[in-house]
Amino acid sequence: MRIGFVTLGKNVPSTRFRFLAMVPYLRSRGHTLRLWTGRPAAYDHIPAIGWRASQLLKRCVRWQQLLSARLFRPDCIYLERGVFHDNTLGFDRHFRRLTPRLVLDVDDAIFLTFPEKIPQLIAMSDHVVASTPTLVEYVAQHTAHWSLIPTSVSMERYQPRPFAQTDEATSGQAKPLTVGWIGTAPNVAFLSVCAPALREIARQQPFRMLIVAPHDRFLSSVDLSGVDVQFITWQAEREIEHLHLMDIGLMPLPDGQLWMRYKAATKLIQYLAVGIPAIASPIGVNADILDNSRVGLAATTTDQWVNALTKLLNDGALRRRMGQQGRELVTSRFSIEANAPRLEEILTTRSP
Repeated sequence: MRIGFVTLGKNVPSTRFRFLAMVPYLRSRGHTLRLWTGRPAAYDHIPAIGWRASQLLKRCVRWQQLLSARLFRPDCIYLERGVFHDNTLGFDRHFRRLTPRLVLDVDDAIFLTFPEKIPQLIAMSDHVVASTPTLVEYVAQHTAHWSLIPTSVSMERYQPRPFAQTDEATSGQAKPLTVGWIGTAPNVAFLSVCAPALREIARQQPFRMLIVAPHDRFLSSVDLSGVDVQFITWQAEREIEHLHLMDIGLMPLPDGQLWMRYKAATKLIQYLAVGIPAIASPIGVNADILDNSRVGLAATTTDQWVNALTKLLNDGALRRRMGQQGRELVTSRFSIEANAPRLEEILTTRSP
């Protein structure tokens, strides 16, 4: 079949994990794909020409892509959240007219930002794919045609972290362990949730705090005084390499914000996929993944973060066991290998 992907931007996490990662599998199955990706990306602008000119450029790019779609004549279009990250629906309707089947992907609580647009977008779609059970709860209020497909990673690409001597080390090791965080630049501020615990642990024993993000402009908002912090600029081609530098992964989320309940556990899945344990806020889908503390530890209060960090920093066997179980969990539930066939079935189903 001919399938078109309408996505937000090549480096937008949802584009990378929910669309681009599926391309090799679908092509291997004989489908012909076209990717129509936003340029500049949904949340970006080009500083040299300014915000307004960047928005005009985005629309010019989409007009070109509409022409491409008209010539391609897709059997199905897979749409990421909406053509633009705004209240407009005009381009969405244009793409809808060019295909007999439109499948909408929802991986974030965009309906909190656009409460009138998203129900209309769901109504014009033949099927909706949601990334978490909490998002399904919302989608199911507006359509009976939905599926749950979690954000997934390729186990072929996400090779396990090489076993290192530090895995068996305790607090007396010569080389400090590395606690890591990876994500988008604005979300670096979420580290404030566990920063008091990181500062307290740093007074007790040595460790390195590795932060991987596109830039460090938001890092100054987090008080990590006394913590040995290393910042690495995120690069897609080196993402696995940077994950392999970590002994423990962190996914703190601020409590009391409705948006957090709907977030996909992307970075948590990344940590587990390469075989490292994680400590995360038990909000939304995180709570389900961390159930029974098999693959990581949940923490809400500063004391819980301190206890979880202390436990994992000082028990190499526990880190290794949780890492192995985490990789097994991702393989069975959160991998491209497990979920791509389900997406293929959804995209290739003939709409009535």
